[in-house]
Amino acid sequence: MKRIQTGLTGLFGIVLLIGLANIVVDNIRHDEGAAVAANAATAETAAANGAPSEPLAELGVTPSADDSDTQSVVADLQPDPHLKKPMDRAPADGGGKTH
Repeated sequence: MKRIQTGLTGLFGIVLLIGLANIVVDNIRHDEGAAVAANAATAETAAANGAPSEPLAELGVTPSADDSDTQSVVADLQPDPHLKKPMDRAPADGGGKTH
């Protein structure tokens, strides 16, 4: 009789743990579904407002294509007017030693 009681208690414990795990997983799925619905609603609102959808720009991975961000673009650099010879090429006179 003691073995049957221990077995049924263990079986009840396992069923209880599976039920609790199922409740947790359902809550997570429900939260993810609500988050997806909220993101979809935000995307639809942005599309209705004429704002382009740029998820990579929102994450900061790529620059935004907005016209308001053109102020932060650095202008092309001009060479130093006091520079006597170009530094990106070997000297033309052949004075440099090569091995």
